[in-house]
Amino acid sequence: MRDAQIIIARIIETQHNLNRKQVQIICDGKLHAAADDDDWLFRYIDAPTDIIIEEFQILWKEVEKTINQQLEKEKNQWRNILMEFFNRIEFMLSSLANEGSSVHYIDDIFRASGGIAADNLTNKGQCMVLLLYAYLSGNKIQPGTSYTVFSENYTLNAKGLKLFDKLPSPSLQLASLINGMKDIDNSNNNRTTVASIKNLHVFLQSIIDAKKTIEDTYDATPATFEAYDKNQIYHKLLDKVRGCTSKCPCCQRPCDVDHTLIKSNAGDEDNRHCCQTGHQLRAMAGIKFEISNEASLFQCEQLTDDRPIVVRGTKKKWSEFKNDYPDWDFGNSITPDELFKLRGKFLNVWSRIGELLCDKYDMQFVTENTAQAMTKPFHYILLLDASGSMSGEPWRNLLDGVREFTKIRVDANSSDHITIIVFNDYATYAYFNEDIKSVDITQIKYTGGDTNFENAFDLVIKTIQSTQSQSPAYNPFGHSEYIIIFMSDGQAQFPYIQMETLSSMNAMINQFWTVALGDTSMDV
Repeated sequence: MRDAQIIIARIIETQHNLNRKQVQIICDGKLHAAADDDDWLFRYIDAPTDIIIEEFQILWKEVEKTINQQLEKEKNQWRNILMEFFNRIEFMLSSLANEGSSVHYIDDIFRASGGIAADNLTNKGQCMVLLLYAYLSGNKIQPGTSYTVFSENYTLNAKGLKLFDKLPSPSLQLASLINGMKDIDNSNNNRTTVASIKNLHVFLQSIIDAKKTIEDTYDATPATFEAYDKNQIYHKLLDKVRGCTSKCPCCQRPCDVDHTLIKSNAGDEDNRHCCQTGHQLRAMAGIKFEISNEASLFQCEQLTDDRPIVVRGTKKKWSEFKNDYPDWDFGNSITPDELFKLRGKFLNVWSRIGELLCDKYDMQFVTENTAQAMTKPFHYILLLDASGSMSGEPWRNLLDGVREFTKIRVDANSSDHITIIVFNDYATYAYFNEDIKSVDITQIKYTGGDTNFENAFDLVIKTIQSTQSQSPAYNPFGHSEYIIIFMSDGQAQFPYIQMETLSSMNAMINQFWTVALGDTSMDV
């Protein structure tokens, strides 16, 4: 069937659901309907591409069914044309019954303008072919119809005209088919070699004798999409539905962008990954709150730029997290109303399979997140070794560490306060009981000199005692637990007396960290 590819292409063009985004929308739409099918819900969250492919195959069955129906209809129409062709040949053969000798019939109906008799017989046979073609092409055979073969002219006489006057005109469909054969011949850019018919009766009978074989062969020809899918349309559509393999680095919802629509590579500035149909609950990817261990029921669209999140043990703002993935577009792709509806669907799913996901990711199952406690504030006491052995790179590394530490705490929106003690053989305050957000690390100066731990820890003890005894008017931060961070390369006597005093204060000291720097020689 010459129109099979056209039929397939036309039907495929009308299908707007055969891509990742649209199939995912259909699956999202089934989240309420599938509320009793926990297995389907779990698979859609845990392995969404598998479910999306299954949904595509359901859609494809209907599309393929429509294609096959149209192909079968087209095949039947062509079969009718084929049957008409044989009927015309049979009618022509029966009309020759009373026309005299079949051997001389062709010679009798054409009058030659001249030439040798033997050549004329051959040439008249070619004229018969042209005459049959003209009739089957839908052309009315007129008196005076003539053909020129090898410079000789042959004119159809009244006897020949009489035969074709009896014959019914072919349908437009049959005439179009025969004319199409001429177009195919002309497309080869060669002169068509015209056969010569010696005996019209024998020629027509040979066609009728082949009728049964041709009909059987035609009927056995499949009229299915599979038989005509020469361009691998199904596999191309399947790849399109599988879509991008990238997942949202936060909620793990698959990217549903059709990256083939733009020539640049997936993830490039103008072809970034995106969840166009909306993000899922972060808990569905195992995201939980750091302190409470509650599964996080937030969606990426609900996170504000300054909101802190923990990524592989590191706390950072949502804006910083987004900057870590420039190949992703985290902008809201759906309207607030669409987000509200999608969230309702996901919360319904969560009520069904949330406990299964919590078991998988070791989270606490909740149906609504409780207000999360703010990061617990501490009073940090930093002891920075500024002795001669810390000169140069060791001191710069120490300050870099302090700078990064304070940044992490500030980004966590903590209410910490901090005391920074700089020591060599003496100890002084760089900052005393300050809001950690107000500390300027560039103002901490290197001193040089010898190293004395005792003086440094005497100042730690003094800090704890003085801040604990202050009234709220002088200590607006209140009484917080202390975390001591001691940063040194060692090379000094162990402060036994001071350590015993601090041991007696252990109820107020939450943690004590020693950070060894450079070539360290330290017993603390």
